[in-house]
Amino acid sequence: MLALLIAAVLVPESADVVLSVEDPSGLQALFGKAGTHAPTLAPEAVGATLRDRVGVDLLAESPAWGLAQRGARTVAFSRQAMGLSAPVRDAGAAKKMLASWLAQGQRRAGRLVGSRLLTASGEEAAALLKSMSRPVPLPRDLAARAKGPVWIWARTAEPLRGMMLSIEASGTGIVGRGVVAASGALLSGRAPAGCASGMACLRAAPGPAGRRVLALALEKLEATAQPELATAARVEERVDAVDVRELARSLTRALRIAAVFDAPEAAASALDARVDLGAIDAALGTINPLEALRGGVVAGAYAAHILYGPLLRNAGPLTVTGNPQQGGAAEIEVRLPLR
Repeated sequence: MLALLIAAVLVPESADVVLSVEDPSGLQALFGKAGTHAPTLAPEAVGATLRDRVGVDLLAESPAWGLAQRGARTVAFSRQAMGLSAPVRDAGAAKKMLASWLAQGQRRAGRLVGSRLLTASGEEAAALLKSMSRPVPLPRDLAARAKGPVWIWARTAEPLRGMMLSIEASGTGIVGRGVVAASGALLSGRAPAGCASGMACLRAAPGPAGRRVLALALEKLEATAQPELATAARVEERVDAVDVRELARSLTRALRIAAVFDAPEAAASALDARVDLGAIDAALGTINPLEALRGGVVAGAYAAHILYGPLLRNAGPLTVTGNPQQGGAAEIEVRLPLR
């Protein structure tokens, strides 16, 4: 029983995403490189946001907080709040800094619980803080993959049961390896040939749960119904182009999605997906400033091009590969190179 308790990975019950950081050096290098293309992602800018939202800059911790040198720092995200749990070495120093941080802003909450500092901010800061003080264990299949200097867990909707990735970050990009759990089989067999074109493309050999996930994703994108998907053993879903001017009116008109079903097996894995970030920036770049003045989604897309265009052109492609595992889960790897 003691071994099980030690091995348990605890997360706040109200959190949607939890990021655990035990060694921030990889993230420091990643944001350092990203910041050369997008200043809002430089370590100093990210650190300022962290200080405002949770009190502590995890990329460059201040000794004044009295935190322990070792031990994971976990950042929890819910829809209306963001929080931090960190191990404390000097309780007196932590209490002093906490009092100062709480006094400097609204919608903030925090306290020391045992040997850990808990902070939170946002509309639901108090609720997240309460949840952080009474965390619950993750299922063992997800907890087993909580390894390395950085890991991230995300809550997912049915038929998915959660995702856990171990993160390797550096100045050359980021790699996540882990598992997506599901209530049924996500993948089965090998993916088909395809994805020779398009700004984004997915080819997969989906199981019943995988077909349901694809159907839900297409529904969110307001794509035309694909009755063949319900029984397809192999699928290719491809976004050939995006008309960004139509985004505010209809995703159906904005996204040109093509599908191919039951092509011959060809891939080495059951899932192979990629996103050409440079092509996405090229599409965003077709908006002119006058069109952006209309506001709404088009203005947001134009702002994304201005702020993050250089980063998009120097990153990617974003790739995801996966294979089936026992219990319906999928072993996945996510890669995002950075130049």
